[in-house]
Amino acid sequence: MLTFDAYTVNAAGLQVTTGAAAAVAAIPVNAAGKVPKHVRLQALANCYVRPSTSTPNCSVNDILLTPNEQVILNVASFTHISHLQEVAAAKFNITPLES
Repeated sequence: MLTFDAYTVNAAGLQVTTGAAAAVAAIPVNAAGKVPKHVRLQALANCYVRPSTSTPNCSVNDILLTPNEQVILNVASFTHISHLQEVAAAKFNITPLES
């Protein structure tokens, strides 16, 4: 039996621009003002991402986020998304999800 989770978007997300050094962005809060359990990430160019605390710990060995694809991550025990450009600066969005 297949099951699918349905998520809603009830709060604004955050657009981030990556750089040559790893950096972090705080996960935007959901409509209840809390860090969400899940986020949706989508990029305009290749970049690397990793759920984290406030320490930038992303490397080229982490999740490769590519254009025109979305990634939904469980970030229940994290507060930030660490990010790093692949070749050039990339914009990506972090959208808090609610189920």
